[in-house]
Amino acid sequence: MQKGSAFTPAIIAVVILLVVGVVVLKFFGDRSPGSVGKNLQKVKQSSCPDPFIFELPVDINKATSVLYPGQVRGGDYKAHGGFRFDTSHPNDIAVTAPYDAQVIAGARYPADTGEIQYTFDFAHPCGIRYRFGHLLTLTPKFQAIAEKFPLPKGLDSRTTEVYPPVEVKRGEVIATAVGLTRGGPSALGGLNIFVDWGVYDYRQKNEAAEDPDWAANHTSETYQYAVCWFDWISAEDKAKVLALPSSDYQSGKISDYCK
Repeated sequence: MQKGSAFTPAIIAVVILLVVGVVVLKFFGDRSPGSVGKNLQKVKQSSCPDPFIFELPVDINKATSVLYPGQVRGGDYKAHGGFRFDTSHPNDIAVTAPYDAQVIAGARYPADTGEIQYTFDFAHPCGIRYRFGHLLTLTPKFQAIAEKFPLPKGLDSRTTEVYPPVEVKRGEVIATAVGLTRGGPSALGGLNIFVDWGVYDYRQKNEAAEDPDWAANHTSETYQYAVCWFDWISAEDKAKVLALPSSDYQSGKISDYCK
């Protein structure tokens, strides 16, 4: 009896290890990077509203021109678009959330004029993100978030994660002024009133990224997942956007995303 009982713990230990091994293999067997990505993509696709329609985040009637996403501006490639307001003052322009989302990141930094500019990244659970840049005056809720971002001495717009993410509802006011109050064209009294808006669909890369040559020259994930948000707004709003002239005198309405 003593000899038999001496081996019992060892046998039990082996059985436990075998069971644990089977469970581990079962759990991790389908979790290679590729399969995890595919499974996550399926979840996101199934939970995305269809159609996914943004409200315009600004009063389109005050916009004087539109920045097309997916083009070279000022010598750099820009995945985002935006609006200019050359007949307005900074505090004439409010920016609202175009869709329910969570604030996941942001930044604050001094422009060349010394004025502080703010950027925020928003994420919908299904894999759609949007970003606003060149916000000048924030509502108290967003100012409280921004106060936690580092303030660099120079032009450094790298974002900082917001954790835990902060819920935002469609139509909620994010900023009550945009752009810069000085340093702009003298014909506009030094004002430079504009806002950046980019939309990114992280469920799949965009059509431009399917070209290997283009992808090799545009390696940033924001370039490869950015979309033409003109196609993500109502038909009525899209017509108003397309009726605006381009803000950029070099690239005009040429866009890698908007066809």
